[in-house]
Amino acid sequence: MADNANAEGDEEIEVGKGGGRMATVLLAVVPAILASVITAYGVNYFMNKPDPAASDPAAQVGEGSSSDEAIELDTTLVPLGPFTVNLRDSSGRVLSMKIQLVINKNEEDEETATKKISEVRDSVLLLASDYSYTELEGIDGKIRLKDDIHARVNSILEPIPVRKVFFTEFVIQ
Repeated sequence: MADNANAEGDEEIEVGKGGGRMATVLLAVVPAILASVITAYGVNYFMNKPDPAASDPAAQVGEGSSSDEAIELDTTLVPLGPFTVNLRDSSGRVLSMKIQLVINKNEEDEETATKKISEVRDSVLLLASDYSYTELEGIDGKIRLKDDIHARVNSILEPIPVRKVFFTEFVIQ
């Protein structure tokens, strides 16, 4: 009988060990599943959140909004063509770039900008030739050149606001 009780006690210990393993597995799996469900809900909530600009008619036409999509609705691109400029330093390096301007979509503005393309190109050529390779080497130099071009073009096309200046090509050789 003692052997019988020992055998039953051993079985209970084994069952207890197995139950402990099951509890450990459940303690690891349940939080992982719960975290996955919460994450999926959060992603779904934020991905399907309605865009406040989509319901705002002023944002759709670009008034009071700085988003690129809103700007594109009432603007047009004016290509200035390719530029090839010798840089100021004595290294013999050449800057090749293409520029596009973003202006209001208005026939009068487009016509005026087109008439002044030669003056704008001349100004950009003179401005860019005053830069050296070291000034244009990093992103800051390119942004400074873009800002300088933007300011100079705005002064030439004064009644017409130039919203943005885009480099569509920029190579230093």
